Amino acid sequence: MVKNISMETVKSSVDLEEMVGQYQKQLGEAAYAYLEKRGIELETIEQYRIGYAPGKIGFHVSEHFVSDFFANRIIIPVTNADEETVDLIGRSIDHREPKYKTLIGVEDYMFNEQILAETEDVILCNGVFDVLSLYQARLPAVCVPHWFGFKEQHAVKLSGKRVFICLGNDELGRRESVRIQTLLHETAQEAYIVNLPETIRDLNDFFVRAQNPLDTFMQILNHTMEEAMLVPVAPDVKNLTVYAEEYMKRYRGQVYGLSSGFYGLDKALYGGFRSGLYLICGAASSGKTMLMKQMADHIAGLQNPVVYVSWDMTGFELWARSIARTLGVEPQQILNGKLDPERINEAIQSYMPVSKNMWTLECSPDTTLDKVLASIGKIAGLAGKTPVVFIDHLKRVPVRMVQDHAPAATLTERQTYIAYALKQWSKESSAVIVAALPGEYEQQRIPDGMEACADVIMMLKREGTAHHDNVHSVSLDLVKNRNGTPAHIPLDFQQQKAVFTEQ
Repeated sequence: MVKNISMETVKSSVDLEEMVGQYQKQLGEAAYAYLEKRGIELETIEQYRIGYAPGKIGFHVSEHFVSDFFANRIIIPVTNADEETVDLIGRSIDHREPKYKTLIGVEDYMFNEQILAETEDVILCNGVFDVLSLYQARLPAVCVPHWFGFKEQHAVKLSGKRVFICLGNDELGRRESVRIQTLLHETAQEAYIVNLPETIRDLNDFFVRAQNPLDTFMQILNHTMEEAMLVPVAPDVKNLTVYAEEYMKRYRGQVYGLSSGFYGLDKALYGGFRSGLYLICGAASSGKTMLMKQMADHIAGLQNPVVYVSWDMTGFELWARSIARTLGVEPQQILNGKLDPERINEAIQSYMPVSKNMWTLECSPDTTLDKVLASIGKIAGLAGKTPVVFIDHLKRVPVRMVQDHAPAATLTERQTYIAYALKQWSKESSAVIVAALPGEYEQQRIPDGMEACADVIMMLKREGTAHHDNVHSVSLDLVKNRNGTPAHIPLDFQQQKAVFTEQ
């Protein structure tokens, strides 16, 4: 399995400041041309120590981790409040994905946060190039990497500030602006949402394309404050553009989810998984882990990052199920070491494209959800986007939710707390979370709190005894389906091949 590399491991193996210097020396014609197209001036390049990675740079961390990691990318250092380099952001200058990657994936910092000590007003932007454009206009600005999302720790950094939120000029940017404004109500002195003119993508695009951009932008800021003073709470008409855009995307068939690998399930979910909390309920040995691992491998095989979190099985046991499915054999043959190593090596080669996008977190009884979410945040930085998260299973997730001498929380209260925390994290990070919930559940017996947190609840049940060739009939029933209807998806579990198939 692909393993995450901690910030401590990287810092102990390479000097980030030395890397910054090396990348600066490698700025060449292609890099300068890209920066010029983005409107970034030489003074800004020098001030922010921007560099470039054409390919290998001679640094090697954990089997050449760094060697080609940033190939053909503009490199921008991220510093803390003391201006110490804590991470590196790489932005591709060609069409390779992901567009943005970080070396370490720290999520407690904002880009350019050192300016917060010097200003009471700050513009919260969508990305690093927006911040650089505003620096050239002598306006204080910060941003967070787009794959992490703005979180409570970032809101705390903006305590007492007057914040102007100016994100991407699209439906996602407008929705995110509203969410951030809600978070800032608890910490900032004031928080305003700034809307850019139509056809403008973001602030960097605005400062590249607009005539007299600084004067025009200052007029937009002043108009935003005047409007907010007249009507402190924006009327619903402000959301009509967002809603209309969303409808037209659906009308054109442009709203897609992540495929689960099962046509019937994707159809019931209107295209597949979207951000939210999905629960798979079922009795012991009903196949929940096998089903989730099959889905996880399918999604990773489509070049999407996946994190499989297990408080139940070991990483080896999960890997054995994937290899068994690749070979079409029962997992026990892998677990018991009964197959020819040559066949195993062939399966490993076939599984390699999946494993490059798969992170397995093997948890102990002391591994809390907070630790897991912190690890996922770092993985998001490495992958350049928020991963799909599978959790196996909810009943074993430890939780610290009671104070000393307080009555111990019941199992239902602990599970509800975990479900609520996962739901909130999925909203903050626009993440897909699929979690197993063992037990002989019927819809009406699922705890009310857990049912309220889940966007989709699926019941996995075996129907009768096995029929020919040791194939079991299985039903996957959607008993709760956000914005959809209940659905019945008949499946076969082919035990000899360790795979679920649709009937």
